[in-house]
Amino acid sequence: MLGRILTLIAALLVVGAVAVALLGDDDGDETAARTLPTILQDDAELLHRSTEEVAATLDRLRELGVDWVRVTAGWSVIAPEPDSPRRPDFDATDPDAYPDGAWAALDRVVALARERGFEVNIDIAFWAPRWAVSRPSPEPDRQRWDVDPAAFADFAEAVARRYPDVTAFTIWNEPNFKVFLLPQWRREGRRWVPASPHLYREMLMAAVPRIRAHSDALVLIGALAAVGNYRPDAPDDGVPPLRFLRELACVDAELRPLDIPECAGFEPLPGDGFSHHPYSLGLPPWRPDPRPDNVRMGDLPRLVELLRRLHAAGRTERELPVYVTEYGYETNPPDPTQATTPDEQATFLPAADRVAWETDGVASFAQFLLRDLGERDGRTERERWGDYQSGLRLPDGRAKPAERAFAWSLAARAVEGGVSFWVHVRPARAPVRVRIARRDGERWVPVGDPFLTDAAGRAERVLDVSDGAAYRLEVGRRGRWLAAPPVAVQR
Repeated sequence: MLGRILTLIAALLVVGAVAVALLGDDDGDETAARTLPTILQDDAELLHRSTEEVAATLDRLRELGVDWVRVTAGWSVIAPEPDSPRRPDFDATDPDAYPDGAWAALDRVVALARERGFEVNIDIAFWAPRWAVSRPSPEPDRQRWDVDPAAFADFAEAVARRYPDVTAFTIWNEPNFKVFLLPQWRREGRRWVPASPHLYREMLMAAVPRIRAHSDALVLIGALAAVGNYRPDAPDDGVPPLRFLRELACVDAELRPLDIPECAGFEPLPGDGFSHHPYSLGLPPWRPDPRPDNVRMGDLPRLVELLRRLHAAGRTERELPVYVTEYGYETNPPDPTQATTPDEQATFLPAADRVAWETDGVASFAQFLLRDLGERDGRTERERWGDYQSGLRLPDGRAKPAERAFAWSLAARAVEGGVSFWVHVRPARAPVRVRIARRDGERWVPVGDPFLTDAAGRAERVLDVSDGAAYRLEVGRRGRWLAAPPVAVQR
């Protein structure tokens, strides 16, 4: 692990030095001092299509400037006899002991991604085989009630042995959300208390040493959902992420150790980073959630601060950077139950990228889905649109405005003296010449002088312009100026 950390540090220093040398004093940004990889997950496109389609998707992600691909090692998909209540007789730590072809989809995407230079993040995740839970879950194909930590650790070891050279493993997915782990709460007298953090800690403590025995990859813990339940009278949803994290670390709201049976013999939490999914769910990405234990995009500083305090209190092995591994906005169209339009999505994603970049302690940004999953069978409109429609493309493959805005990002924020424009030309591998243009009737008029980004495609400029206008980023390519979608100014 030390070797991987030193390699990453060296890479950061090289990128920063190259960018500073190329830009000199003309740019004046501090953005060259740090990188922030972009992660994209789309299991439907990367695990469940033909080889040609998977390869084409990865080629498009490369063009869009994605750095990491995140894919799921689905335990119940890979394990033998997943519907049986009785554990089959096999060595669950040995990847070769699994059924023929069980790893094929994952093998393929890992190999194709490596050929194209992607880093790979594998979620060792949902759902469990029936034989690895204490009782059946409500949906027979989504077993998740009281997952056996020893059985999960066996599977985690098999994954690490199969793919020791990937960049990162994530331990489960959204364990504070009832869709992925049950029970979320348990009754104690007349009140409900969190159960899922203590179940997850057992899975974590069992799995991490087994992964580290076979791989130097980063181990990301958490992968938490952004929001949770605040009703004191019933466990109708998951545990809010900051409360989940405190319970996971066996401390109360004042960070005092919890004196409960689940925390007896507590040991500092292992891991190299903390994964989080700060979906804003209808809010602009810069707006915080008023409920104190939720963590949407605008609340990332509170998560970073809690992780720092937990490490200072000896509750984690090391200070854990925050990896944003899922994010996005579902749009209408195609989903008539959503409030966010495709044009708003094209404004919100660059603004979210900026929030992540500006939050010290955040180590990545993410987009969930390249393509919307589309309508499914169902009796009600909500059931028919129950899958995610947060892609950069519509279900039929047509690009939304957000696809170009994701690649060529512009976030505009009203500040004293005008508007602060933050640019991220995501496919960049060297400084890029860009300019800002303002809409003037039917025309787009450049404002200010063209300028260079840093080597990672990032730059910031404050221009003395009105915050009531619409603006767009224009990128210089082969003697032409190519335009990204217009964005609204954040106030």
